[in-house]
Amino acid sequence: MPIMWGVNHAARLVSAKAAGELSRVDIEGYLDGLMAAATLSYRKVLDMAGSRLALSADDMAVLGARIRAHESSGPMGSVAVIAGSDEVYDQVRLFESIVNAERPLRVFRDAEMAYAWLTVGLSDGAELAEIRRAAARPAAALSGCC
Repeated sequence: MPIMWGVNHAARLVSAKAAGELSRVDIEGYLDGLMAAATLSYRKVLDMAGSRLALSADDMAVLGARIRAHESSGPMGSVAVIAGSDEVYDQVRLFESIVNAERPLRVFRDAEMAYAWLTVGLSDGAELAEIRRAAARPAAALSGCC
């Protein structure tokens, strides 16, 4: 399975690591596991540094509807996604806009920032530091933008 995950019940935290291309079936399997383990309300970190989403627009819509349906069972925990590339960062942001769930979700470039946000939250200054890092990327990485 491309998503391996574990639960720290005492900390109410799910840690997951994805590998390779993630299909709708892979994500549905992960969601099934979260539901079975009664961890939907837990905070979650998903490390996608070694993976990417292989989802069609229809797949994203179906997954979005499923995630929103889970909200009826109670509050959903915050989700921090670690994106290892610009492609994954953009994919997760698109997925987030389609899902439009009622829970906090942030995309990060490194694990330290992701865990800090889940644990204590980040100030606006920390968010600004992330934006500055993105702006410092070479112009070639931004081609096709805007």
